[in-house]
Amino acid sequence: MQIKAIILYGKNGKKRILPLKTGAVNIISGKSKTGKSVIGDIIDYCFGSSSCNIADGFVRDHVKWYGIQLIHEREYIFIARENPPYGQATTNRCCYLLGEKSIPDDLSVTTPITNDGLEEILSSKLGISENIFNPPENHSRSSTIAKIRHTLFYCIQGQDEIASQKTLFHRQAEDFIPQAIKDTLPYFLGIVTENSLALKSEKNQLNRKVNILKKSINEVELIEGNGFNKATELLEEAREVGLISNYSMSETLNYSQVRNALEEATKWNSVSISSTGMDRLSFLQSELQQIKTELDTTNIEIRDTEEFLGQVKGFGSEVDHQRNRLQSIGLFKHIDFDPKHCPLCSKEVEKQLPSSKDIKNSIISLDNKLESVSRERPQLRKHIDKLNISKQNFEEKIEVLQSEIIAIYRENKEAIRLKEINVRRGRVVGRISLWLESVVISEGIDNKREELNDLESRLEEIDELLSLDEMEDRKQSAINRISSMMSEWAKDLNLEHSEYPYRLDLNKLTVVVDRERPVPLQQLGSGSNWIGCHLIALFALHKFFQKNNRPVPSFLFLDQPSQVYFPPETKDQQVDSQELRKIYEFIFERIRELAPNMQVLVVDHADIDEPYFQDAIIEKWWDETKLVPMEWAVE
Repeated sequence: MQIKAIILYGKNGKKRILPLKTGAVNIISGKSKTGKSVIGDIIDYCFGSSSCNIADGFVRDHVKWYGIQLIHEREYIFIARENPPYGQATTNRCCYLLGEKSIPDDLSVTTPITNDGLEEILSSKLGISENIFNPPENHSRSSTIAKIRHTLFYCIQGQDEIASQKTLFHRQAEDFIPQAIKDTLPYFLGIVTENSLALKSEKNQLNRKVNILKKSINEVELIEGNGFNKATELLEEAREVGLISNYSMSETLNYSQVRNALEEATKWNSVSISSTGMDRLSFLQSELQQIKTELDTTNIEIRDTEEFLGQVKGFGSEVDHQRNRLQSIGLFKHIDFDPKHCPLCSKEVEKQLPSSKDIKNSIISLDNKLESVSRERPQLRKHIDKLNISKQNFEEKIEVLQSEIIAIYRENKEAIRLKEINVRRGRVVGRISLWLESVVISEGIDNKREELNDLESRLEEIDELLSLDEMEDRKQSAINRISSMMSEWAKDLNLEHSEYPYRLDLNKLTVVVDRERPVPLQQLGSGSNWIGCHLIALFALHKFFQKNNRPVPSFLFLDQPSQVYFPPETKDQQVDSQELRKIYEFIFERIRELAPNMQVLVVDHADIDEPYFQDAIIEKWWDETKLVPMEWAVE
């Protein structure tokens, strides 16, 4: 991701475009108070800064919106943010446009978005994957998610940062920023990979399961207590509240006897206590018991009637079956026959058959019984329905009586005393029941322990994959590669102690020279060494980012690298020197190595009379040219 242009939208409706070359060095050479340093603030602001650090003055007075056009993997990205109204440090009004090469004249064609939304889009476009840094458990700070804002630590060097001997990165002097750099730089270096993040997420889930299992196992072990000693303690509590009367502490009981006694105690039910003023309660309880008895009688009668109805249905079905058989041979219609002959085959029989009258009477009797059964069925069903209605009435009366009894208990002081006794006994019964159940619960505790062992084994595997040693190896490998480049380039710039190895210290966020004793940046002398350390560290990081395809923008903004070579009185003069030439030659050499995947934007007083330098100048601000055109003030 590189910058194609910086755009200003004036309050007068005009537009100022500062075009940049990608994959190259871009230089703006000019005098002070022309807006050179503001460019870095605009980049920082458009990349989602929570505050607008552009100084009050000409620029803030005449610009309405700040914008930049980016290019990433051949896609154009235009983003703009409103200049905060007077008296405000920031605004949440932002907009963006994707895929359009032309810079819009009217921001109404863009898509409005909040600052947070803009940061999410840029992070996604850059390829910053889902990530999170969880601080150690003994730290109180919250987790950190690496976003595009964190990449700017390595992409911007302000005028007060580029030659600092105390800080190395952009905004490092601000509160909480050093910790943010330490938390997120391992991700950008690839020390903490996406696979590591997935394993960490799995580890967090497994840890939660382990904690739940351990708590469950501990609860069972706590319930079991000290075994038999716990049981005897519960037995004594039961005796104290009157659940057991035939037990003495002097008796010697075995485990089975204690368990049986405790089981007996759990059968306790609260008893009613009669006292003066409870006549109404006694009456209601008596009536309630009577109605319950009647309800039981009704239930029995319903059950018996339903059983009888089932029997009647069976009898009726059988008789009906026999009648149908007789009807099939016509006996109900042809019953006049000679009793000496068979009515079916007409042969003479040895033993005389019953007369047709007798048979007819039997058949009529059978038919009458069937009709009687048919008549009784509806009557039985009707009787059952009547009994069910009575049952419902009884249940409703019971509910009313129980509600009234409960109300009396609540109002009666004696009932309160009884309730207190019941509560005490109930608590003891509850603890006894819990202990008794623990015997059953403990039978499954082995399965829980086995599951816990499996989870802990998986955690050990993850810890091996995420071991600090392995991460430290990857970290050391990255530092070694970066430090190797730094050491080589320190010789090219002829920095102090360049005969010794230079390295990047990620813990202290500084450059260190490894002499007989480590020499940090702040103990190195002269500004030329300080700016040299900044350049070799930042270019080494960017080269590492590029070679490892890490999601960091491929540009570097440098503000006034010549400041350490000239006194302040030269700020309005074009400057040149051999030492400064060496710095710029170093910058151009690094870009040649990384082209077209690296871009540098320099604002400076320097104006070196060399073709490579003059070709890189995009604008000179030595006359009346400034970032914001002077005619905007007149208009």
